[in-house]
Amino acid sequence: MNNIQHKFLVSADIRRWLKKYRPKIHKTEQFYTVSNVKETCSYHKHFPDTYTKTMIDDHANKEVVSVSKEAYASQRKNHLGRIIVKTSYTVMTDGSTFVVEKYLKKLEGLYIVIAHFQDEKAFRNSETIREIQPFVLKEINQDDKYSDHSLALYVKPMEYNVQKFFEKLDAFESPNLFFWQVPQRVYVRDGVSLVLYRNIRLINYYKMNFQKKHFSATLHRLRVLLRRTATLLEIFPDLYTPNVQHFSIELFQRYYKETTLLRYLYFLDELSATRENVKLTLYTELKSLITQEEEAVIQMLLSQPFRQMLNIVTREIGLQENPKYLSLQQEVQKVVRERLGRFEMLLAKTKEGYDDEVLEALYVFMDSLQTLIEDFFHIIGEKESRMLVEELNLLFKPLREYRNCKERAAILNDIKAKSETKTLDIDPLLCEHEEVLKDRIAHALKLLRSSRFYV
Repeated sequence: MNNIQHKFLVSADIRRWLKKYRPKIHKTEQFYTVSNVKETCSYHKHFPDTYTKTMIDDHANKEVVSVSKEAYASQRKNHLGRIIVKTSYTVMTDGSTFVVEKYLKKLEGLYIVIAHFQDEKAFRNSETIREIQPFVLKEINQDDKYSDHSLALYVKPMEYNVQKFFEKLDAFESPNLFFWQVPQRVYVRDGVSLVLYRNIRLINYYKMNFQKKHFSATLHRLRVLLRRTATLLEIFPDLYTPNVQHFSIELFQRYYKETTLLRYLYFLDELSATRENVKLTLYTELKSLITQEEEAVIQMLLSQPFRQMLNIVTREIGLQENPKYLSLQQEVQKVVRERLGRFEMLLAKTKEGYDDEVLEALYVFMDSLQTLIEDFFHIIGEKESRMLVEELNLLFKPLREYRNCKERAAILNDIKAKSETKTLDIDPLLCEHEEVLKDRIAHALKLLRSSRFYV
């Protein structure tokens, strides 16, 4: 009795080995149907006209029953994923059984050998194993992406070493990581994890730089990375542990908001240098506030929750427990299409009127959409991404500036209310073109409502 099984991914050249034998040939078609969490249900057609139903429970207990041709055809209409068609060639030699599975149709080119042995000693001493070794690409005993269930529900298996990609990321000097692009042919979990890892490295880099030199450009890049990382976790909600994800998103967004005041103070300080009518009292007030806020931000960056958050996300990236072997390219394009559809719905609602709350919702949505396009532009398509960004910027640019005007006014009024100088003149730093921006937003909304977005 053959009790030990070994499974190998082999090249198409295995056909040369098969020519030495007269194998028993068996063709099957199988598909999976909707089942509950405790069992998996599949149907099989054994050519020419035998039909079975297989049930496997969560303890790996297997039950096979015969079904009619009509029942099989009825279930086939509602199959999940792809229908697997394969030809199996069974060879019995040296007291062991070798099954070469040649996959057809959408899995064409995939060959797997399943070898059955009496025991491990028989496997080690097998002359046949040595014969097929030149055709073996890898042993796949524990590789779930080659199970029939995964082959039916997910993409055709991709072969790469994700650890090598992480090592290549580590080889980059931190400032150059902005130019790194995630590989196209990887599974979505691996691809998103690589982008997250890139972001974490850059956050650590700009965090250290800001602690040494308090530059507005460094703070800006740090804040962009905090927002983009939170957005990435939100866009792909099923890839990571829910508790870790919610905790990280909440903290990334919190730290992004807590650095907003300093970002505006830097901007207002730089703006003061260009305005001759800015009073010395306001300039001095801004300098004093910047010093205070820099200390608060540095304490935030040094805080235990901030360090823990980065460590937790980094550890989560390294845990490869996600069983869904989905293509990064397909999933990114799917997410972009879904979000563009939602964006069209948001635009349509503005036809009936809109206020600042609606504009804020549009801004937040467009901001996350831009992040997605920027991180994966080469996967979406460089030409398609450029056209999308150009069209989105018709609204996004004036909307961002309008939003900045509102926030700037709120901050300046707050500074004036808390200042000991009751006559503090903030007017020179307030926006002077808010009405122009409103007109540009209205015009952009009208143009975009008539657009349809495709990728």
